[in-house]
Amino acid sequence: MTTAAVLRERPLSLARLLDPAVRDDPYPFYRTLREAGPVSWDPYLHTWIVTGYAEVVRTFQEGLSARTPSEATFAEMGLPELGPAARVMQRMMMFMDPPAHMKVRAACSATFTPRRVQQLRDRMTQLCADLLADLPDGEEWNVLEHFAEPVPAMITTDLIGLPIEDWPQLKRWSDTFADLIGNFHQSREDAAVIATALAEMTDYLAREIAGQRVAPRDGLIGSLLALDEALRFDDEQIIANVLISLVGGLGSTTHLINSGLVTLIRSPGAITAMQRDPRVMASGIEELLRYESPSQFSGRIAPCDIELAGRHIAKGDAMMAMTAAANRDPAMFADPDRFDVGRSPNRHLAFAWGPHFCFGATLARLATAIAYQSLFDRVESLALAHRPLEWRDNLSLRGLRSLWIVPTLSKDAADASRH
Repeated sequence: MTTAAVLRERPLSLARLLDPAVRDDPYPFYRTLREAGPVSWDPYLHTWIVTGYAEVVRTFQEGLSARTPSEATFAEMGLPELGPAARVMQRMMMFMDPPAHMKVRAACSATFTPRRVQQLRDRMTQLCADLLADLPDGEEWNVLEHFAEPVPAMITTDLIGLPIEDWPQLKRWSDTFADLIGNFHQSREDAAVIATALAEMTDYLAREIAGQRVAPRDGLIGSLLALDEALRFDDEQIIANVLISLVGGLGSTTHLINSGLVTLIRSPGAITAMQRDPRVMASGIEELLRYESPSQFSGRIAPCDIELAGRHIAKGDAMMAMTAAANRDPAMFADPDRFDVGRSPNRHLAFAWGPHFCFGATLARLATAIAYQSLFDRVESLALAHRPLEWRDNLSLRGLRSLWIVPTLSKDAADASRH
């Protein structure tokens, strides 16, 4: 049966992302969705799928973010153990709308200002150098395990004000919780794992908050504890927003560094160009964000009856802003399925748009630039190992389970390794 025949017989639905082949390479499916119309109805997931660039921008600007399932909803789904997760998500800034959202965002983003993040440059550079000291010459090496995970995890953990040596456990907890945010459904087994991770992480953060009331330290937790009484958060709100900061810092940046490297290795000349020119490094990272967006889609709720691309969307309807599809919309990007390390202009939506634009964007860009420059300066060439790429099951927060490469060290790096 031809593809066209399949599309005629089967309604288009995001449920197709559950097919491992579509999950591993979703971009042809996104193109099919977009070509069917920039806005379409998903009859299985009961949501509007928004794939056109202009329409996604409007969805981000106008849509409501308070869309998390309630405790009662999880109970009706047969997943009562996720009740505590519902309470946590309802207190996260990403699931809030103005004016409450702006209060929480302003308090949290003060820790991640461009000036503060820039002060981390030397620390990031030294961390990358330490992690790459044992980079092998001509042997397989797992980028995710040895580099792409620890770099952003250590930096984010420190920025939040948690013991840096705790990053592996924080990473496991946040990745588990991210599976609740990034997927359409959970089995009973998945729900039990998520509930356990959330309970353990909540206990850990509650102890840290109590300790920092007695012995303050720099970081997001300390900043939130020091707020004026009129702005002060309770412990549950601190825990919720520390958790979502960990999901972004320990997840999205890791996947940008890791998955982006696959694209760079497969693009002749890209690594050399980025290594030689800081401007190309910057444009190359923006292109990776567009081409292989770590965050593939994000949900919203229609605030009122609206018309979007000729479709009537009723107040309260669910809307799925398909960031990764919009980032390849030919109406906005010439030859959108081609990776162009020097693409300009490049107004991608990888960090969303409007009031929920990611406040960790500056940190993600800087960490990725330093990580890549540190790696590229040590190698003559990079090749993918002869292993299959295995993508995580998280449908929205896209990333690889591992990435094995074979580096060939530069002469200087090889000589230094021998001595």
